[in-house]
Amino acid sequence: MSVISEIYRWLVYNNVWIALGAASMTYSTSIILFGKVNANVLWIVFLATYFGYNFQRYISIGSPNNNPKDKWFSSNLPAIKIMGVISLITCFYFCLITFTIEETCWLSPFLVVVICYRWPILGKALRDVPFLKLFFIAISWGFITVLVPQFATHNTTVSWLLILVNTMYIIGITIPFDIRDINTDSKQKKTLPQLTGINWAVFTSIISLALAGMIYYQNGFLGLALFCIFSALVVIFSLRKRPDWYYSFVLDGLLLLFPFFTNFIT
Repeated sequence: MSVISEIYRWLVYNNVWIALGAASMTYSTSIILFGKVNANVLWIVFLATYFGYNFQRYISIGSPNNNPKDKWFSSNLPAIKIMGVISLITCFYFCLITFTIEETCWLSPFLVVVICYRWPILGKALRDVPFLKLFFIAISWGFITVLVPQFATHNTTVSWLLILVNTMYIIGITIPFDIRDINTDSKQKKTLPQLTGINWAVFTSIISLALAGMIYYQNGFLGLALFCIFSALVVIFSLRKRPDWYYSFVLDGLLLLFPFFTNFIT
């Protein structure tokens, strides 16, 4: 096994890559709202995302499958458990020094979403609720990437427009994953591609990114509007059968470009 392959697995399979993406999107939100970034905010979002995604993977590894991610995850479980505990404790620490009790209560429902997304604690896991899987993911990202930086300034006036645009962007780049999994997802999940067909799902993805780009443009963020166009091209290129790295590394990796298009493309 090459060093590069192992680094890739620790970044992508261990969910560091998607956690960096969440922090990058939050960075962009902070610049848009306040023109500056609170480092505590980035740590909170990074650590919470890392723990949340690995918790979901841990809940699912008991199911028999040939998924190479799950196999790698299982073989490295002791180290991942230690990293998960450290990330959770550190996240709680940053929350304690950043938020008031009231602000923490506002954010606590998202912890419930993390716990119940794959764990059927309420009788059915949230990801198995027909049609809603995509929207649970996108809305959670939309709220977290906006509320965390806003509450860090002790400002509880919510920027609903920014929550909407972040949610639409996540919808746009998440639909290709459901298209990829259309033949492996249970029919009972009724994902968007299963319900509408691949063509309409693609159309929805592109429209979602286009609307996000229009909102960015109308509010003076030309760089982010161009970023939405670029993201749409990457999504279109994913519609033919691609290897897993194209989805897990390239599509998810789009999120890491938010700071570049926010700061340097005008």
